[in-house]
Amino acid sequence: MMKRLILTILTVMMTACMQARDSLSVSLLTCSPGNDPASAFGHSAIRIKDHSSGRDLVFNYGTYSFEEPHFLLKFLRGDLNYCLSINYFQNFQQSYERAGRGIIEQPMNLTQEQKNRLWIFLMDNAREENRYYRYDFLQDNCATRIRDIFEKGEFSFRDTLTGETYRDELTRMVGDKRWMMFGIDLLLGARVDREITAREAEFLPDRLSENLALYANKSLEDIPLMTECATLVEPAPGPGRFMTILSKATSPFTAFTLLLLFYLIFFLKTGHKWRFINIFSTVLYAILGTGGIILTLMWLATNHIWTENNWNLIWMNPLLLIPAVLPDGVAKNLSVDLLTAVAVLGLIFSWIIPQTFHPAVTVIILLLALIALSRRSIYRKY
Repeated sequence: MMKRLILTILTVMMTACMQARDSLSVSLLTCSPGNDPASAFGHSAIRIKDHSSGRDLVFNYGTYSFEEPHFLLKFLRGDLNYCLSINYFQNFQQSYERAGRGIIEQPMNLTQEQKNRLWIFLMDNAREENRYYRYDFLQDNCATRIRDIFEKGEFSFRDTLTGETYRDELTRMVGDKRWMMFGIDLLLGARVDREITAREAEFLPDRLSENLALYANKSLEDIPLMTECATLVEPAPGPGRFMTILSKATSPFTAFTLLLLFYLIFFLKTGHKWRFINIFSTVLYAILGTGGIILTLMWLATNHIWTENNWNLIWMNPLLLIPAVLPDGVAKNLSVDLLTAVAVLGLIFSWIIPQTFHPAVTVIILLLALIALSRRSIYRKY
């Protein structure tokens, strides 16, 4: 209620000063990534400052509330609403300073009429009945909402293919957060593996910052929309060499390679091979089968279009729960052989599958094959 009141007061005050707004300045704010998943890809916002009145506001399309009813369920189903909020720049800057995240400002070259129209548009968009929108991570977020404002006839931009995919861009941004990228690669299906254009790449704040500087303002004789760049807040220092080495040493590829070696060594050394195989494989099949159920639900039971057509189901298959619960016998061995064969064939013919798998997937499939072969090698002895 208090936020609504503040927004109403600001709207009335700023609209009343409409005629005296010759000193407006508009700029793009680009914030560096944070450490948690929600901030790992950076942030974009618009800053509008009235130098005559001293009002300095930030228009932020990346706002959501944990207090929204059924927040977690809506997030998982792809029904979560984000909204446009208005903050004082000083508060906005302080919050990013506390989080150790940098802020870059790029003033926009706009006519006074364009600034006024942008102001009216944003204030109208911030009204309670207009401010909410259905969030889509790759097509409708804090960066794409700003991009869409400048896709009118007054601005021109030559859109070209980038040679990159959505997955490539996400991998670039995640950097050393290798387990996060492993989770992203598991959840996102084949739709993110097509080549994207420069415009589509602007779902990421840093790409928006780069590309908006290439937009031409026809109302100002085609001068670039942005020509300057200033660092307002320096980001906190990076993780350092030790943390980079540690990240590589504990990556999913390394972890699953060690797990495969552990299985192989323990299988060769233990005197209770059948018992070891049963315990190890049952746990692995239960984990992968449960993961397969999650992938299936994300494909069929949510509104996330990017989790559809997920070929990870070839190896992270819900049917792996069957050998996890079946007693030893022909039926269990047959199910293990069939499901493993599907996974191995998927790996062999991965070059024709329209989806890029995480490197650790190769090791997991090899582990499944090793388990199946070791089961067959000693089954008749027990």
